[in-house]
Amino acid sequence: MSEIKNKILSRINEKNYGAFTSSDFVDIDNYKLISKTLERLEDDKTISRARRGVYYITKYNEILGIEESPDINEIALAIARQFNIVIIPSGNYALNIIGLSTQVPSKYIYITNGPYNEYDVGNNKIYFKHSTSREISNIPYKILVSIQALKTLGKDNIDNKIRNKISCFLSNDDKEYINNNNLRITSWIYEQLKKIGEINNV
Repeated sequence: MSEIKNKILSRINEKNYGAFTSSDFVDIDNYKLISKTLERLEDDKTISRARRGVYYITKYNEILGIEESPDINEIALAIARQFNIVIIPSGNYALNIIGLSTQVPSKYIYITNGPYNEYDVGNNKIYFKHSTSREISNIPYKILVSIQALKTLGKDNIDNKIRNKISCFLSNDDKEYINNNNLRITSWIYEQLKKIGEINNV
């Protein structure tokens, strides 16, 4: 079992997993043995359980002398991988990721091509809300987050400050994608993205 444990820990490092489930390692050995190994890693405090079946590497805050809380977004990504679905941050969480809001959300809302679900992680809630394929299509991730942020703010609440903030969030490749592709999204959001794509951040 020590060989399996080493392979699991190597995979976590290689993939830089902030959180993981048994399904992330099923190519290493059978599901039952992987699950048992994760339980043993939890017993020796190498990893911690965020919720049933979802784990993360245990880290301690040396100053406060307490265990650090898991990254909720990493928990959501681990669940998404487990069920082979796509998730995109939306609502206030999308604003938080871009830097348009400094408020730490207690509700983490994602749109998904999978079914509606909600998960409790400590005092936080993760919501997966089913949406149309158009909203989670093969568009680069940061553009999809930006679309959700614009949608959350609303058509009449977009100004130059917001456009500049989103522009800083997007990469040059993202802007090139916006400028060179006809995105089949809500027209006013597309118009805002085109304006954002033309901004040259120094």
